[in-house]
Amino acid sequence: MRPTLRTGPVIVTNARNRIAYNIIKSLGQKGIPVYSADSIPRAMSFSSRYSKGHFLYPSPFTDQQGFIDCLIKNIIKLKVEVLIPVFEETFLIAKHKDRLSQYVKLALPAYEQIIIAHNKDKWETVARSLNIPVPKTVTIEDVRNLKTDLHSLSYPVLIKPKQGGGAWAIKQIDSPQELQTLLSKPLYFDRPWSRFFIQEKIIGETMCVAMLFCKGQYKAKIAYKQLRDYPVSGGQATLRISISNKDAETNFQRLLEEFKWHGVCQADFVVDGRTGIAYLIDINPRFWGSLVQGIACGVDFPYLVFKMAVEGDVEQVRDFKIGVMTRWLGGDLMTFFPLLRSSKERLAFIKKFLTPYAKRVTYDDFSLKDPIPFLSWVIDGVMRSIRDHSLSPSPHDSLTGIWE
Repeated sequence: MRPTLRTGPVIVTNARNRIAYNIIKSLGQKGIPVYSADSIPRAMSFSSRYSKGHFLYPSPFTDQQGFIDCLIKNIIKLKVEVLIPVFEETFLIAKHKDRLSQYVKLALPAYEQIIIAHNKDKWETVARSLNIPVPKTVTIEDVRNLKTDLHSLSYPVLIKPKQGGGAWAIKQIDSPQELQTLLSKPLYFDRPWSRFFIQEKIIGETMCVAMLFCKGQYKAKIAYKQLRDYPVSGGQATLRISISNKDAETNFQRLLEEFKWHGVCQADFVVDGRTGIAYLIDINPRFWGSLVQGIACGVDFPYLVFKMAVEGDVEQVRDFKIGVMTRWLGGDLMTFFPLLRSSKERLAFIKKFLTPYAKRVTYDDFSLKDPIPFLSWVIDGVMRSIRDHSLSPSPHDSLTGIWE
C-alpha cells in the first residue's frame, strides 16, 4: 500500500458502534483528520483520541431529510472531503448520493443495488441463477394459503426477516405443529407476516466473506470463521479466526460481479457439516460488525474505501493472513454466563474463556492506547438497561418499516 494520502477531513457516521470506531482508528492512526457523528450524545467514538471532533445529527430513521441536511451543513462547515457511512444510514446516504456528491466524495453502490442485496428474497433469485448454494426457502403466504404443505418441509426450519440482522426475529421451528401454531397469530414481533419467510436450517459452522469492489471489479477480500456468537444461539460474532474457503469466496465474488458492485459488502455462509457445501445465508451491503478482522489480517478496508473515494480506484490486495484471531470484548463478555450455565465442565470453560486463544488477539472495541471509548460503550449500555428495565435493552433508534 502506498504512503497515506493527505486530504481534507473525513466524516464517519454511527459513531456509537465498534464498526465506526475501527474506521476512525484506522484513518486517525494514519494522520487523516476524522470527525465522528451520531444522533446520540454518548456515542463511543466521540471520546476516541482518533476523533478530531464530533457533532450530532437528527435520527436517519425518524427525520431522514433533517439527517441529510445536517450532514451537508457540517460537510461545508468542516470542509470535509470524504463521507464514510457505517450502518443502515448507509442506505439513506446512497439514496441521496447524487445530492451529497455535489459536496463530498463517496464510495458507495447505487441504492437500487443495496436494496437487492439487503432483501433476502431478492438476492436469492440472483444467487440461484448463478448456481450458488442457498438453503431452500418458502414464503409465508404460500404456507398460509396451503400452496406449500407444512409436512413437506425438512425440520428444523427458521423463521427469518427479509430485512434485518444480528439474529433479530430469527426463530427455529422444530415441527409442523409448532409452525402452524405460530402462523395462526396475526403478527410476528409486532410486524406483518409479509416481512418474513421460512428457510431450511443448515447444520454446520458459520463463516463469513467480506469484499471490496470498485465499479464491478474485485479489489480485496477476507474470510473468517465464527467461533463464538452473541446471542449464543447464533448472532454477531464475538470471537473469530481467519480461514480460507475457496468455494464461498469464489461464489460471493461471482455474485458481486453480477451486481457490478461498488464499495464494501459482507456475506454469511453456513458450511454443511455433512457435505462441506457452503450455503449463502445473508448479505450485508455495508460495513459489518467484524470489520477489525480485515484490518488485523492486513486488509485495511477503511483506508481502502477512503482511498477509493479520493482517487477513484485502488490497487488489488492479493492476500490476507490466515489464522488471525479477533474478539469483540463487550459482546464476548455478554456470552459468559449463558455459556457457563450450559457448560458441563465449568472450571475448564472459565479457564478457556479467560485464557488468550492466540499469542495476539486484536479487539474490536478495546485498546490500552485508547480505552475511553470502551468505557463509554459500557456506560451507554448501563443507561439503556436502566431506561428499559432490562438486561437486553432496545437500541436508541432503528427503522420500524423497511428499505424499499
